[in-house]
Amino acid sequence: MGLTMAAGIATAATRASAQDSPEAPPESPPPAFVPPPPGYEPPTQYAQASTPAAAPASAEIAPTFLTLDRMDGTTRFGIQMGWDKIDDTSISDGFVMRYELYGQYLFPNKVVGVYGQLPISHAFNFNGNDATGMGNIEMGGFFLPTHSSELILRGGLAMSTASDSNNNEILSNVYSTYERLTDLMLIAPQYTTLRLSASTLQQRDTLFFRADLGFDLAIDKPDGATTSVWFRGNVALGVRATGVDITAELINIAAVNGGGDNASLSDRFFHTLGFSLRSQGENQFHLGTVFPLDRDARGEIWIISVGYQRAVSL
Repeated sequence: MGLTMAAGIATAATRASAQDSPEAPPESPPPAFVPPPPGYEPPTQYAQASTPAAAPASAEIAPTFLTLDRMDGTTRFGIQMGWDKIDDTSISDGFVMRYELYGQYLFPNKVVGVYGQLPISHAFNFNGNDATGMGNIEMGGFFLPTHSSELILRGGLAMSTASDSNNNEILSNVYSTYERLTDLMLIAPQYTTLRLSASTLQQRDTLFFRADLGFDLAIDKPDGATTSVWFRGNVALGVRATGVDITAELINIAAVNGGGDNASLSDRFFHTLGFSLRSQGENQFHLGTVFPLDRDARGEIWIISVGYQRAVSL
């Protein structure tokens, strides 16, 4: 009976509470949607901020080389400077400096580019005198048929501007040419040369590789000169470390025809081995060295090369 009475009291209390609470107001219907008049723009504080489109990632600037050809899918301008010491001559008795201005421009279509380069040498206290040797200026173009540096076709003309009247100037050019032996025809006096080559630049992760194959064809040469065709075959391997490219480079050049000093096969070939460090990015600095490998020059010329270039990948 006690439980029945408690249940009755609880039920009565619940009914009384329900009767005492005010009735909930009926839910209002949603307002009808009215489209804005033509030309209406919401106030600035209610306008959604537009998210700017992400800028396209810039293409990576390809590695370049101390002694090989430079043409590739990058626009670059720079100067390369070499210090050449003759082994049996003290520094106080003389040394040779080499300066090369170079540049190339790749058009926005990334297929065609133009380039130019000019070496200049200066001998300090050479045979008791200073001498400045001018090289042959070279200008030309290059073609990237695959829109990349996997295949680079190059054609240029080295014009006869090299020093040819002063022996010290000529010797200054000769001693300094080992820094870039592949450009031997740029110091040959009274030579006008057509330069043709095909190159490839391959990169896999942090490793990269370049090879050049080309011919230098003398269009005009001095009287008595017998060699008119030169062959060039160059290879380089490198690694992209943090902030720096490290390369090892082998240059090979051969006289295809001609007699005299080129009578034997071994006398027709010339080789150099180079190593370099180059910073990455648009502003690049390099430090390198080159070793002549042939019997007559091996251990006789010591070369240190430094330089700067501005490189831009369009």
